[in-house]
Amino acid sequence: MTRLAKLIFLLIILTICHTDAKAQGQGPVILTLPANTRAMAMGNSFQLADPTGDILFYNPSLLAGSTSFTMSRHSFGKEASLLQMSAKTEWWKGAVAVGIQSLGYSKNINNIQPVPVSQTERELSKKGLNRISESVAIVGYGWELAGLDWGISGKIIGQGVGGSKGQAYALDFGGSKTMGPFTIGLAHQNIGNSLKIRTSEIDLENQTTLGAGFHNLPLGPFDVGASAAVSKKPNRPTTKHIGGEISWWPVSGRTFTGRIGMRSEKEVFQSVILSFGLGFKGDAFGIDYAFSDIDEAGNAHRISVSWQ
Repeated sequence: MTRLAKLIFLLIILTICHTDAKAQGQGPVILTLPANTRAMAMGNSFQLADPTGDILFYNPSLLAGSTSFTMSRHSFGKEASLLQMSAKTEWWKGAVAVGIQSLGYSKNINNIQPVPVSQTERELSKKGLNRISESVAIVGYGWELAGLDWGISGKIIGQGVGGSKGQAYALDFGGSKTMGPFTIGLAHQNIGNSLKIRTSEIDLENQTTLGAGFHNLPLGPFDVGASAAVSKKPNRPTTKHIGGEISWWPVSGRTFTGRIGMRSEKEVFQSVILSFGLGFKGDAFGIDYAFSDIDEAGNAHRISVSWQ
């Protein structure tokens, strides 16, 4: 490993240690939601060994590879929905990607003096008198150095409450390594300033995630894959994610996939959240679906179409 690669790795560790020592408030809920349909079906553990453009929302170091475009919609009962788009392509000895997210949900707020809203995924299905909007616009770049993949992304986070709007700016960065069929990645997210609305503000919540995955391991007439991740936020319990998938191709270029996963996040959910999903890929076109039942609060559905 070159001196520059060692320096980058050291800076990552120092930044993680520094931000982990800071007490952070729970920021906009859009930063905590599953950002990929395949990942949602697998317990929100992104398949690092076979990344698409949505990897930008998880770990920007894995942007290299074929050009891809993905659009998706994620619904939480009848009260909330998330729209998302991402695209990536090779550029300037590396790869670049862009992504947009837009979330709308209901909540009771003070219209006289709006303040930034803190919400949990479990509460998104609840009814409210007021409409809250959140958004993320993100751009990232990934490159290879000294046998490792590195990536950095910048994003603008917005929230609209009671006719007032606020913005915050943040950075994500990560590193990854492929060893045989396995890919391992470490990412640190949401390093930035507080989101302010009028005279009130809320801190962004940093998150560090270590993940690993493999895919397309032959098992008779099938291909199997799996992924797992652990995430840590300051002063909060560790979140665990794990999932598996099995694919079958009756005709060359036509692949059907089934997925299952679970995640445990004690401060948000009362119990382990189970999820499952289905996928189809025909040549360059793909469609994916994921479902989860969140603590009897409501069902969450996500569907996406992609071109790669």
